Amino acid sequence: MADEIEAPFIQISLDDIAEANMLSLHCPICAGPVEDHVTEAALQPVLCAKCGTLYHKICWEQKGGKCAILGCEHTQYRLYGTPRDPVLVIQPRDLPRDTRPSPNGPSPSTKRLKEEQRRAYQEMQQRGFWSLFWDWLLRAIKIRG
Repeated sequence: MADEIEAPFIQISLDDIAEANMLSLHCPICAGPVEDHVTEAALQPVLCAKCGTLYHKICWEQKGGKCAILGCEHTQYRLYGTPRDPVLVIQPRDLPRDTRPSPNGPSPSTKRLKEEQRRAYQEMQQRGFWSLFWDWLLRAIKIRG
């Protein structure tokens, strides 16, 4: 059958393999499910620091302390769930002086804003829906007009 057309070869890159391993919830060594909440330290989930493949800690160590993925073989892991980037910490001293919380209670400007909000809320409750709707409609016409 000379007229048969051959299908093109499928190209699988190392990135494809790494992505598939990151999506898998099974350890590539034992093929068992890797779970987040475990009581045994040996079954604690770890990730290859290079490709992100998920392992049981004991399986990583039994493999010789390196990734089992072809082409990776990285020797460092990180615990699953630990943040990669540093955590931003803001201290009160980092804020401008006028925005720091006061140990004596809210600042005068905060008290003024809270009072304005309280009055506006009370006004909304006292006025009816149609009155508020009418005001909104008139403002909308003025803006477009």
